[in-house]
Amino acid sequence: MKKKIIYLCSCLAILFSACSDEFLTNSPIMGSTEEGYYQSDEQMFNALMAVYNAIQIDNALAHYVPFGEIRSDNAKTGGGNANDQADMQRLEDFTNTDVNYVSAGLWSRSYTGIYRANLLINAEYDSELARLYKAEAKVLRAWFHFDLLRTYGPCFISLETNYPDNFEFIRDTRENVNKQIEKDLLEAIPLLVTKHPDEMVGRLTQASGQAILAKTYMYWADWDNDNKSIFDKAIPLLQEVMKAHYTLSNDYASLFAPQAENNNESIFEIQRSTQSGNYQLGNHWVMFCGPRNLGDHPDVLAGWGLWVPQMNLYDYFLEEDAVRRSTALLTYDDLVTKPNEEGHDVSWETGAYNPEDFEGLEQGKYVNWNQSVYTVVGNLIRNRPGNERLIRYGEIYLLLAECHLRGSTRDEAEAKRLIDDLRVAHVGGGDASKCMSVDELMTAYPDRFPNPLEVLWYERRCELAGEGDRWYDLVRTGRAAQVMGALYPDAWDDKDYYIPISQVETGASGGSLTTYPDEPVPTPPVY
Repeated sequence: MKKKIIYLCSCLAILFSACSDEFLTNSPIMGSTEEGYYQSDEQMFNALMAVYNAIQIDNALAHYVPFGEIRSDNAKTGGGNANDQADMQRLEDFTNTDVNYVSAGLWSRSYTGIYRANLLINAEYDSELARLYKAEAKVLRAWFHFDLLRTYGPCFISLETNYPDNFEFIRDTRENVNKQIEKDLLEAIPLLVTKHPDEMVGRLTQASGQAILAKTYMYWADWDNDNKSIFDKAIPLLQEVMKAHYTLSNDYASLFAPQAENNNESIFEIQRSTQSGNYQLGNHWVMFCGPRNLGDHPDVLAGWGLWVPQMNLYDYFLEEDAVRRSTALLTYDDLVTKPNEEGHDVSWETGAYNPEDFEGLEQGKYVNWNQSVYTVVGNLIRNRPGNERLIRYGEIYLLLAECHLRGSTRDEAEAKRLIDDLRVAHVGGGDASKCMSVDELMTAYPDRFPNPLEVLWYERRCELAGEGDRWYDLVRTGRAAQVMGALYPDAWDDKDYYIPISQVETGASGGSLTTYPDEPVPTPPVY
């Protein structure tokens, strides 16, 4: 007798189709059994949409972006008081236990996606289109395993939909998880298309797969004693992405403006729809993170004031870096003073926030836009706008620069060129005279930037601020203990490089799954 993987016993009661507004309109899979499905290209496509749907799943703050910011030094939980979203508050300050809805939600989303991907990948039906759909599913399965690995540490590798009754679900080794991610992506990339038609925008492409594999190699190299040969493996993949159709924008703010989803820097985005009605395929957590008690703003809807950036992030930006700072961070002047100077009557009761967390800032990349900017059909809370930008073209420049600084064939000049090119576009707006080069930064701020690697860390934090990458960057490079331990010296422990597998899951496994992994923590890279 067989049993389905324990984490996912009910995940396929209904398979929803999902992705961008254009291909979110497919009918959900309803009233069909797993055994009788997967008999046509149409059914295979609908099954693929169910895999894409899993990446959209969020439960309040149990999502890549707010979690990756709040767990780091960029932001805190906020809300109305210290008990508002208490589980995220505990993950923020490293007092969490293994009973935590955020930790449980991040875990279940990934295994839901893996389960749905396995159903499609293991289906016997074959055609040219089916092979493409299976390739996309393999990329998504790789992403889910990657996210589990960087969040919980070495995890169980799931490739099947049914397991024997006496099967033990245990953590595999980090190397084996990485090898499985690599295998899925290497098999999928040649079968993927270079670009989808407009009505299919948002689906994965060859460049998406290459970027995800390159990012996997970065984490793999860091946790394998700064393995230079693994950094080297990422270089040709990143170079191929740079040959694709993407371009750097000279207007950084426009990358996160209203209606700017799937722009010229978009490589991998979670697709959202404000038009899905009862299917609720919009961005749930954006409503949680809107400005608390904001009134009568012409463009922005109030929310519940969760995920509040900290002044240490605001102060981290150099003076010349005003565009990236103002894009990531909104001030009282941005939300109230400026619109009122234009004739509006905006109010913002900032005293309604948790005073221990709120420092006068709101995040600006995932704004809770109101109906004047996006038309929402159906549930106003669940169908909020805003695709999450998981990998952007700008990051490709930084990943490749890092490989040139940390790989076996060191090329500092090329690394500097890549960083300079990104800074000219995103800091200088296309004008090199409006921003300092890497060499100029090291000359002007010798204590802050003693070498190009420190410039790179600055660039990663500022370029990706508010996008959920900060916590994972600190973890993979071994700097989390230094940075977060200084903020929470009485709470930080090396186990906190990861979050715990929830008690529900470890209990359901009969104790075969351990709450935390047993492996050494990474050491900071040496330049």
